[in-house]
Parts: sequence; structure tokens; C-alpha cells
Amino acid sequence: MSSNPSTTTAAPYHHGNLRNALIAEGRKALEEIGAHDLSLRYLARAVGVSEAAPSRHFAGKEGLLAAIAADGFRDLAALRSEIQASDDTAMAKAYRMMRVYVEFAQRHKGLFDLMIGPRIVSRDDYPELNEETAKSFHLFASAVEQVALECGWQKRALKLVTHAAWSMEHGLATLILSDRVPRSDLPDRLDHMIHFSLSILLSAVTAGPSQLEEVIRQLPRAPKHIET
Repeated sequence: MSSNPSTTTAAPYHHGNLRNALIAEGRKALEEIGAHDLSLRYLARAVGVSEAAPSRHFAGKEGLLAAIAADGFRDLAALRSEIQASDDTAMAKAYRMMRVYVEFAQRHKGLFDLMIGPRIVSRDDYPELNEETAKSFHLFASAVEQVALECGWQKRALKLVTHAAWSMEHGLATLILSDRVPRSDLPDRLDHMIHFSLSILLSAVTAGPSQLEEVIRQLPRAPKHIET
């Protein structure tokens, strides 16, 4: 994509909906030029409006990026809401909640990198971004917690279980973003590796707290106490 998009190919938008048009164009641009080169001026040209128009909707570039990131989390939350509303078992829902996170990263690398990366410094200044981020995470956490409760984990341990599950899904997603998987010595497809990793995490959850305590007893330098 050229750094100076032509107004002759500008994407049309409905009057009064410029903010959404800029966000949509920004999401497209992220996959091609990245957050560093994205600007309000670039998007103004892309949608065919004056260079001053975007400033009526966004407080500078970071405000624009925060709105785009919030839109990404909104889409992820919508996918997770569908999973929550399904007739799947608690185990299947937890698996799908993690899987959809990884798949979202695969489909929207530029957007996902913005959503989870350090580019937006003052996240607390953007309530919309915080709200959409929390909504997506709550859907995921609720599904994982339900499995944990069914497998004998106490409520005091749920945050630790959720954090472990989050570390797994997020770790997979970021490894994919950085082209670190699959490794050359791993003959299986990426899809199989993702499935195995998520499954082994859930197998540890279903094994229950007593199995964790047995493992901890065998570990060197184990913490004196872990809530299970």
C-alpha cells in the first residue's frame, strides 16, 4: 500500500458515519503498513475527506489507534459471546474461547499486534478500549472458571487457573505473530500444535488441585504455598 493513498480510490462512507469509516480503513491499513506508519492524514485521504476531518472524532493518533484496538476487542468479544451462548459443554466452551483468540491473531495480525502490543501507552485514558478488552476477557475467564469449578478447584484458585489459561492462549498467539511456530524440528502442522497445546492445558485443569499438589511436591524450589 502506498503511503499516499489516492482520493480517486477512496472508500465511500455515509455522512455522519465518518468515525466508523476511518476505523474500518485503519484496520485494513494495519495489515499492510502497520501502526507506526498509520496516521490521521493517511486515513483522511483513504476515505476521501479533508485532512482536518478525522480530528473531530479522534484525539490524535493514539486516540485513533485506541478506537481501532477497541473495535478489534469488540469483534473478539462477539465471537466469544457466540461460544458462550452455544449448547457446548463447559470443556468445549473453554477450549473454543482459547482457540478463537489464537485464530483471531492468525487472521488479523496487524490488528492483533496493536490490540496487545505497547503502541497505545495510556490505555487508561480510553474507557472504550478498557471496556471492550474487559468484556472479551470476562467471557474467556468465565468459561475457564466453570471447567475449574467442575473439576474441584476452589474459588480462591480460579484467578491462577485463568491466568495459566490466558498465558497459554496468549503465548501461542504471540509466537504465531512472530513466526516462531511451528519450529522446523516439529513435523506436525500448526493446527495440530495449537490443538495439542490447548488440550494439554485443559487436561491439567481437569486433573484437579490434588494432582497439582503432587507435582509441586516434586519440583525444586517450589513456592511454599500455592492456592489450589
